[in-house]
Amino acid sequence: MKKHTLCCIGHITLDKVVTPQSTVYMPGGTAYYCSYAIRHLNDVDYKLVTAVGDSELNVIDKMRDAGIDVTALPSKYSVYFENIYGENQDERTQRVLAKADPFTVQQLENIEADIFHLGSLLADDFSVDVIKHLAGKGLVAIDSQGYLREVRDTHVYPVDWANKREALKYVHFLKVNEHEMEVLTGYDNVTEAAHRLHEWGVKEVLLTFGSMAQSSLTEKPFIRFRHTSRM
Repeated sequence: MKKHTLCCIGHITLDKVVTPQSTVYMPGGTAYYCSYAIRHLNDVDYKLVTAVGDSELNVIDKMRDAGIDVTALPSKYSVYFENIYGENQDERTQRVLAKADPFTVQQLENIEADIFHLGSLLADDFSVDVIKHLAGKGLVAIDSQGYLREVRDTHVYPVDWANKREALKYVHFLKVNEHEMEVLTGYDNVTEAAHRLHEWGVKEVLLTFGSMAQSSLTEKPFIRFRHTSRM
């Protein structure tokens, strides 16, 4: 069984992007964009594991034609996001018009990698059992965004991450932005939030701040907090 350097697991979405200037339909999602970025790194043995409905299989074909190693699992539907942006591109209204099936331990039993990056889009994409299973085979990296979204009647609502204390024990790398770190920890201070996440088990915390990079909060759009006092 082949072991990859990096494996990204996540749904590829059909995105409807509405701005004051246009409406565009396009594939998207963490797994999609990560795969096209990684393919430019020739020394990384990369694999994508995704799940899409029949309507998006053409996207998988194009990715394979681009040289990306893809395992496409069956799903009744693909994730379908509607993102509506105003003049301020940091703000959007979001709806989920269709959801894909969650990933399961059984589907991932034969996938091996040094690092698993979980491209969560919605809170139920990956259960704690899946995270624990993958952590037994390699390092787990997670972007918290999807765990803080709950869908009710197509509308997306911000929520805290259910079972976060259990799940984060198995996470090596965690990426959060300034809003997500406060929801997860209750702290709006960068250092306090990062320390709290580390106390819960995360080995490396990555904090990003987007357009707030020029504010008094931080001089950099990206901060990496690494604590090695315990393993």
